[in-house]
Amino acid sequence: MVNLGRRQDTRQPDGSGEDPVVRQYRFLLREAAPEAVEEAHIQAMTRLSPEQRLIILTSIQHGLLAGQRLSSEDISKMARLIVLGERRSPNAFISTCDPVVLRALSDAVIHTEASFGLFGQYATWDGVDPAPEDDAEWASAGFNPDSGRWNVARGTGRDDSGIVHGAGGGWGGGDGGGAG
Repeated sequence: MVNLGRRQDTRQPDGSGEDPVVRQYRFLLREAAPEAVEEAHIQAMTRLSPEQRLIILTSIQHGLLAGQRLSSEDISKMARLIVLGERRSPNAFISTCDPVVLRALSDAVIHTEASFGLFGQYATWDGVDPAPEDDAEWASAGFNPDSGRWNVARGTGRDDSGIVHGAGGGWGGGDGGGAG
């Protein structure tokens, strides 16, 4: 597996001594609809202090390698990065966030109106995070995660169907440029 800047397998078994509030927060990040969890984060972060939001932003920047141009007032963008980043690379944000601030964020998220009714399967959840996504296919097709662009020289791109084509397929010769 090729790791493009994301953490390796950081799964946690059930019963690891984890704070119950943080465990409920992880459950929402893993199992609930992303749109609902994103809205819960927006509601929660408006209740946190500017200092706490700054710590969260720093954790996003270090753990998810994203949000370098954001400020701690860009709450909706921060919420989106946390939700999508944790889905793509489990524990990348959580493991870099200050435990006190993580607890405050977790508590605020699970007590928002947007989180109401999202704990339906919590009693049977084993607490194990999914394995990080395998980026080998993306890397071998010429995707550069640092720029978010396709390597035109490798002949990668997308056709009208939205299918990503690797070297030698699709547009060939690099005359497309791909998605950016």
